Amino acid sequence: MDGVDYTRLRLALWEEPGARSELSAWIEGRLAERGIEPLPAPPRVRIRPWSTTARFDTSHGPVWFKADAPDSAFEAALLGALHAWVPGRVPAPIAVDAKRGWSLLPDGGTPMVAQMRSLRDFAVWESVLRGYAELQRGLTGRVRDMLVLGVPDLRPPALGRRLDGLLADPGVAAELGGGLPAVAAFRADLDRIADALADSGVPASVDHSDLSMGNVFRSAGGYRFIDWGDASVAHPFTSLLIPFDFIATELSPGVRVLRRLRDAYLEPWSGTAPPSDLRAAVRRALRLGAISRALAWTRVFPELRDEVREAHLRQTAAWLRRLTGHTLPPAPGGA
Repeated sequence: MDGVDYTRLRLALWEEPGARSELSAWIEGRLAERGIEPLPAPPRVRIRPWSTTARFDTSHGPVWFKADAPDSAFEAALLGALHAWVPGRVPAPIAVDAKRGWSLLPDGGTPMVAQMRSLRDFAVWESVLRGYAELQRGLTGRVRDMLVLGVPDLRPPALGRRLDGLLADPGVAAELGGGLPAVAAFRADLDRIADALADSGVPASVDHSDLSMGNVFRSAGGYRFIDWGDASVAHPFTSLLIPFDFIATELSPGVRVLRRLRDAYLEPWSGTAPPSDLRAAVRRALRLGAISRALAWTRVFPELRDEVREAHLRQTAAWLRRLTGHTLPPAPGGA
């Protein structure tokens, strides 16, 4: 996906005896508090630039450890809070260490991407998007709490400053190359679009920012959503960028289907603004969501930064180019 050979990545957390001993003691202690015994099989470790996970076999089945890169370390605290605020909609953590950005989770089962008979089952997409919007609507009163937990503030008024910071990175500017003037010229449009989004009547909420069927699981009465390390506090409709991008480019559903999906997502937001205003807000959010995706590629473990910088600059620049609108998923306009 980003040109990095993940199998070559190494983290001190796993390689240094002292760090690994500390990690093992934490995991064993938290499991013991729940009456769970680890089995002797070694963990299955996965390292990515932005997080590392490990599956441990235990007397109660598999459990998963996750450690986030510093800029995503809020995920552990956010996960614990979401479990309290919207129980059943995220995994129930066995333990979290908010200070270190560590979490320990039960196995979630089979994600929706492996349960669907076909990814073109758009009725399932409608149901998932509706359920996710219900989660977001239920969290609009928790914005201040999420910011206190360290969740990044990507609400519309903050986006111009965030874009300025990205463009000030010489590596990003160089990678944009001939596309830099167009992205820089979009800056004035960004302020106008952001102002319109801020005035849309839709309150800020959480944006998962990587909403794919691989991060969704069935649960009693709805769905559970995992992997919140790219999350932010934002205009909620920016969450549609990833699913709409995948659906439009990989499934070629046509505008009518995209409208169905959009309208299913918007159902829980009815009453916040007139329907035409909600649809206009979706079009604007699909564009500005690219800033969140660009920023996500900057959240890496410091010890891996040099190793992945070139590849991640390419990804950051690719998302910023999309602000010009040429490679965005088609915004489903009309009724």
